Amino acid sequence: MAFNSLQSDFLEAMRNYTSTVAVLSAEHNGVKQAMTATSVASLSLDPPSMIISVNQEASIYNILGKGRNFCVNVLSSNQVDLAEVCSKNEEESRFEVGSWSAFNNIPYNSDSLINIFCLCFDLSEQTTHTVFFGEVIKIINSKGSTPLLYREGRYIE
Repeated sequence: MAFNSLQSDFLEAMRNYTSTVAVLSAEHNGVKQAMTATSVASLSLDPPSMIISVNQEASIYNILGKGRNFCVNVLSSNQVDLAEVCSKNEEESRFEVGSWSAFNNIPYNSDSLINIFCLCFDLSEQTTHTVFFGEVIKIINSKGSTPLLYREGRYIE
């Protein structure tokens, strides 16, 4: 794919933008999926809500949807292995790394720094990606660790 100057500048700018690394996880009709994501943000405090942006080609895309649950697993600095496996096409091995549990059938990584469980109340398709809006239904906060960061194409522990 050839990029124009603005797209190239944007890619370079985003490479310099340090992001907290999360793994999105969800289950629908018995199918579990997880993917590494940095396009995650808080939306509102009242009610507590999050937004996530997912490429429409991603394997988790068809599992997400309005009225469905998902979890934002904020990774700790010692979870590079989970971030890497959930960013590859090796879908079957994603739930073999780390400790996984479930809350109301929502898979979550219990080793993560924070688990934010959401119910998707809306979505917005935007070219190649869809933004999912989730109302927070439960939070698990683990203490004593630092988040895994991503910048310039690499993880920062």
